[in-house]
Amino acid sequence: MQRRAIMSSDHSNPKNRLISLLALLVCIRVLFAVVIWSINGQSGFFHPDSAYYIEVARNMLHGSFSVAGIPEIFRTPGYPALLIPAIAFHHVVSIALIENFLLCAVSAWFIWKIVGELLPESNAAFWAVLLYCFEPMGILFSEKIGTETLFTTVLLLFVWIFLRYLREPGFQNLILAALILGCATYVRPVTMYQPLWLAPVLFFFPRSLPRMQSTVRTGAFLIMFALSLAPWVIRNAVVADYKGFSSAGDSDLYFYCAAAVQAQLEHKNLVQEQNEMGYNSQQRYLALHPEQRSWSPGQSARFFRVAAKNVLLRNPGTYAALHGRGCLIVMFDPGATELMKIVRLYPEFGGLLSRALTEGLIRTTLWLIREYPVSAVLLLLLGAVLAMYYIFAIAGLRQAPFDAGFVLVALFFYFVLISGLPGAVVRYRVPIMPLVCICAGIGIAHWRSKKLVSAEVTAAKQGKVQPPFMVFPR
Repeated sequence: MQRRAIMSSDHSNPKNRLISLLALLVCIRVLFAVVIWSINGQSGFFHPDSAYYIEVARNMLHGSFSVAGIPEIFRTPGYPALLIPAIAFHHVVSIALIENFLLCAVSAWFIWKIVGELLPESNAAFWAVLLYCFEPMGILFSEKIGTETLFTTVLLLFVWIFLRYLREPGFQNLILAALILGCATYVRPVTMYQPLWLAPVLFFFPRSLPRMQSTVRTGAFLIMFALSLAPWVIRNAVVADYKGFSSAGDSDLYFYCAAAVQAQLEHKNLVQEQNEMGYNSQQRYLALHPEQRSWSPGQSARFFRVAAKNVLLRNPGTYAALHGRGCLIVMFDPGATELMKIVRLYPEFGGLLSRALTEGLIRTTLWLIREYPVSAVLLLLLGAVLAMYYIFAIAGLRQAPFDAGFVLVALFFYFVLISGLPGAVVRYRVPIMPLVCICAGIGIAHWRSKKLVSAEVTAAKQGKVQPPFMVFPR
């Protein structure tokens, strides 16, 4: 009887609990915004890409997706379109933050729905959303004018619909999932190859479908995703002589991947090599390549791709080691330095784990304690929090339905591998952490249920209460 009462109280008023969690989430972000504003003013809500997005959004408002009169093929229109109301009403920071906070609340609702449908009789949805409320990088980058928050929300919508298709394999859910993933790609092109990564999942799941039907549906998913990107590919080909969706990959190959290999071979750091290559300085770059002054954006992107591939193909082992380091940064950098930059206790440029990977862990730790002792303490705290999230997530994967757990793990490693470029930073982990929260919420709920049962059994053995199966006295 006692167990029934406890279980009933655990699951009572789920709607009220969700509303309370959403209110908590928004309050945390609003309070953090007040702290940032009091220390840095409006500049605290910007990161290096923010001004670029604002300029693109302003030009979109006037009917042109361009920068300095040149058609834009590096950025995609998803996030600049969201900024248009902020530009139109001349309150860029305040409206952008309101949009981010609302998107965070929607993301939390999606987490609630995903976990609730996977384990409807569990309390895991509550714990997953609570973890998301306090996830440090999610909080930090919801305060920035950037793509992370919008992208995370659209990605979670995709995960919800995709997992629903695995549970209820209707063709409508499959097509809707493909279109939503296309929308996510318009926000950040990082998901461009995700359908190919998920194709084996669609081929083997749901297991109830005949193999031929699974093959047809896998093909339909890939085709529908490609069709969703086709309008932008056509636009780029027409206005910029570029037959692709975004030149971000070409630029990253040249200015990050190839630059990192060259820096390694020449015993330089990445920033020094990038500066010598003309990164973020059109004047310096054109001085190095004067023949490109009359080139179209598409021609420049093709040059980046070909030149980078030549360097990488000659040094595959060197690049593999650098990419592995980037993956470690995405997964394990606690993000302490990002938080310390806000309160001006750490220089604006520099990541801790990237420094550790180049100078060694011991030297970096001693340097941090000597130069930034507060950051050293925060590093330990955030590292412990991140470890806790991962530990509970691993435990939760064992309790999640197999197909759902497989999808979440596949998505996690997709983003780690695709984002683990040389020069990777902790913000690339932002869309990953809600997936970790989903699994960790399941892990916490399972741990608490085992603890509850153990307590009941112990109490029953001590004669304090009757065990659950002894409802009436004999």
